[in-house]
Amino acid sequence: MRLATGDICLNQTKIKDKDNLDFTMFKALSNRTLNVTIDKPIVFIGAKNRGYTQNIDKNHIKILGNQFERFLDAFLRSFDYMNGKALEGIEVADWFNSRLIINPNFVPQNKKRVFEVETVFKLMQKLEPSLDLMTEKDGVVTDFNVQFDDGKLYIDSVPIDKLSTGFVSIIKLFQEMIAACGGWTGFADDKALSHVEGVVFIDEIESHIHPKWQYRIISLLKAFFPKTTFYIATHSPLIVSTTDEGEAYELVKKANQVTAHQLGNPREWYLADVFAGAFHVDFIQSTVTSVSSGSQLIHKLKDFSTKVKDYANTKDDNLKQEADILYQQILPSLAKDAPRRRALDSLR
Repeated sequence: MRLATGDICLNQTKIKDKDNLDFTMFKALSNRTLNVTIDKPIVFIGAKNRGYTQNIDKNHIKILGNQFERFLDAFLRSFDYMNGKALEGIEVADWFNSRLIINPNFVPQNKKRVFEVETVFKLMQKLEPSLDLMTEKDGVVTDFNVQFDDGKLYIDSVPIDKLSTGFVSIIKLFQEMIAACGGWTGFADDKALSHVEGVVFIDEIESHIHPKWQYRIISLLKAFFPKTTFYIATHSPLIVSTTDEGEAYELVKKANQVTAHQLGNPREWYLADVFAGAFHVDFIQSTVTSVSSGSQLIHKLKDFSTKVKDYANTKDDNLKQEADILYQQILPSLAKDAPRRRALDSLR
């Protein structure tokens, strides 16, 4: 890719016109005939190195460019990630540097990108309310819990290269989406995010992150990016369990063909059913095989879970009645504080 006379070219073909930043044109970029005009941001976020970052390289401070240059940066990063390149170790620190290190008072109002930092921190605090990343007064952010000291960047008093891999991984996800949307569309505030009709690909979204964050991340992305389409690869039952009807698919490869099988509505499934239905891990069958005593109870629990799931899909009153009968049969065998009792009650 090269930048020529203000236009962006790939394989000697112009894909973005300096006078029309709203559209990106892909035409004859490979051996196949391709003629596509795209008016939506496209972002690919890989998993390699996503939990790793370095601190500031004080000999190489990155300055944020104009929208044209920011688009080019975002496009090249996605292009590299799609080709298997790892995320660069300095990217997280550079991202904050380029938006905060120059006093915003010296930047024209329409060129400030500080709100992108604010948006990342808002997302982080929605994901983990216990975090203290910024100060607000009357709904307006007045300060960030970010410091530059002795040539290093600190977030919440922790050097950025000492943050947990889960924290860094989530920051990179949010940074990449927001930076790409800004580069592609030039949006000027966090409210505009809800109107961005982007397409985001995320590989192994669960990498490095705590199960609690895995459970929250999908609903958070839906809330902040309601018009964005996400294609997410995951091996996390928790991630799958937070998807709604028609959102989750299992990809099955046979010979050289990959087919997608819709999973139904995992949000209404018992977690053991997610393991069994999406990942072919049958905990209950394994337990029955290894434990002879109580196997009848386990079979009833499995049968109850299946009937509840089928009823949720069909609303068949006969299934509901059968599930109620099983519930009454199982109940005397479980103590009130037993985990299986809580799971049983939640399903009912």
